[in-house]
Amino acid sequence: MHVAEFTLHAKPGQFEPVAELYSAFARDFLSHQPALETVLILGDEAQGIVRGIGVFDDEDSADAVNSNPEFAAFNEAVEPLLASPSERVELNLLHSYVKA
Repeated sequence: MHVAEFTLHAKPGQFEPVAELYSAFARDFLSHQPALETVLILGDEAQGIVRGIGVFDDEDSADAVNSNPEFAAFNEAVEPLLASPSERVELNLLHSYVKA
């Protein structure tokens, strides 16, 4: 499993639109990306941060998102609402705990 974290820093007053765009993108992207297992969208309105965490089957699938046209279109749509460039970090999933 491989994790991609993608963080957006919204301009003042733009937290909600950024969160809505990101959530809609993630929901749709998850529905037709077989290697994408889970997506979490997290936010801190006071800091203007909206962060997505995607769990992929493998590193190659996580890397492929960077060249995906749908991901590029999302970045283009959200960019005017951001105070600074987005940040993307890839990590190895070490453990996952789910309540049974």
